[in-house]
Amino acid sequence: MVPSVLIVLACAVVATGFPYEGCYKDRYPRDIPSSDKLVDSQGMTVERCSMHCRTYKYFGIQSGDSCRCGNKYGYYGSVSNSECNIKCDGNKDQNCGGSWRNAVYENPDDLMAVHLGCFKDQYPRDISSSGKLVDDNMGVQKCLDHCRGSRYFGIQDSDSCRCGNSYGDYGKAANGECTAQCKINANDNCGGRWRNAIYEIKSKPLNSVFASGLPGPKLVFSALGDWGKLGSGQTHVAAALGTWSQVHQADFTLAVGDNFYETGVSSENDPKFEKVWRNIYTHPALQKTWYVIAGNHDHLFNRAKYQPRFGQRENRWYMPSLYYSFYKTVGTKKVHFVLLDTDTVRWGRDKTQLDWFKRQLQSSQGDWIIVIGHHPIYSTGYHGVWSSTRGMYENIRPLLEKYKVALYICGHDHSLQHLQKSRSHVVDYVISGSGSKSDSTDSDAQEYVRSRGIKSVMFYPDHGFVGFEITEAQVRVAYIDTYGRIIYSFTKGNPRAV
Repeated sequence: MVPSVLIVLACAVVATGFPYEGCYKDRYPRDIPSSDKLVDSQGMTVERCSMHCRTYKYFGIQSGDSCRCGNKYGYYGSVSNSECNIKCDGNKDQNCGGSWRNAVYENPDDLMAVHLGCFKDQYPRDISSSGKLVDDNMGVQKCLDHCRGSRYFGIQDSDSCRCGNSYGDYGKAANGECTAQCKINANDNCGGRWRNAIYEIKSKPLNSVFASGLPGPKLVFSALGDWGKLGSGQTHVAAALGTWSQVHQADFTLAVGDNFYETGVSSENDPKFEKVWRNIYTHPALQKTWYVIAGNHDHLFNRAKYQPRFGQRENRWYMPSLYYSFYKTVGTKKVHFVLLDTDTVRWGRDKTQLDWFKRQLQSSQGDWIIVIGHHPIYSTGYHGVWSSTRGMYENIRPLLEKYKVALYICGHDHSLQHLQKSRSHVVDYVISGSGSKSDSTDSDAQEYVRSRGIKSVMFYPDHGFVGFEITEAQVRVAYIDTYGRIIYSFTKGNPRAV
């Protein structure tokens, strides 16, 4: 697809780390389809577009803010790179296309196919025939390349490849019913007569930002928010969380609220505890302690009280009350975790809890302090300004800064975010709210946080969670997507040590 004359260009564009294919014309119908288009007028970068298009072979950026994903490009031809000179809205050192001009990049070849089994097919097709590829030289890799952008693909009768995001409506078949060999590689399974050999498209194992590890002893944990809605989003996050927790030997999980949609649980015996929690987070690495707080959905109809009651009989569900604190040790240092019930604090009407919070910080024995709540103090997410309510800003924020809290971790907005003060920041604000739901950014919220002198460093609008590694001197924070990939990370020192 890429003309040989562009090889020099690919070598010349090295700032982003992505092979640059060149500047290409666009018009209707779009050269790269708009079906998965992402527009970000504040934070578009080459890396941001690559994250969004991670399962596609190519991505194109246009007009500084518009990202499109596809597996081919170039129908209307190439033009001079000088016509792709609009700077990226999120990084003025990068070029993000031009007016009706796509700056096209190639994504890393880091996908693999995982065989899930043999599944029945009939009309209407279990996986749609839209975009079907028939090839006498069919193979798993060929079907994977064709289906980039989908989560699954099925190969049938040795030559037919179909792509989709779900499968299995007609049930599983015996493996002996998928005996057709792939022509390219006889060791690959290419289905059978009216039988799909189903594969999941996943990322190849990558070198984690934690792979080399920070020096010295460490405390490792994750934060998972807004995770209580059954569905594929929750299931995919749960799988990635389990794998990450195993690889990095996580010590515990923080559950930061909205644990049960849409209206919490009706008693400590509610079957949701089984269906939404125990039956989903089954990975052995997730059988350690979960430190839990409630979100606004958990509070509806005064139901939040049932979750601490459940914790009295389930050791892994640690929630002695709606707000509480605990200490962990890393080397010779203590880490003080303070967990708030923000559904009442955010309106500034829970004086008892606010007084308790002040005492916790004033008398803290922690070398590190980390505060956890459900509601953000700052957010550029879909909930917008309502996420950054006056009570949180006026009552919680000053105490975080005064007592040099390293991190404020929360959820509520269904995204992954990192925010900090533009100048001389103490606290880093980490949002992990896409455990089962996902939402886009909000222009009014973007303007609000800017007016407060806050920088939105990273915004990711899809499912995922956040992982943490604390040593005596540093904390490393990694944002993980449903493929288990680290889409963004940062490291900071301890503000209380300064």
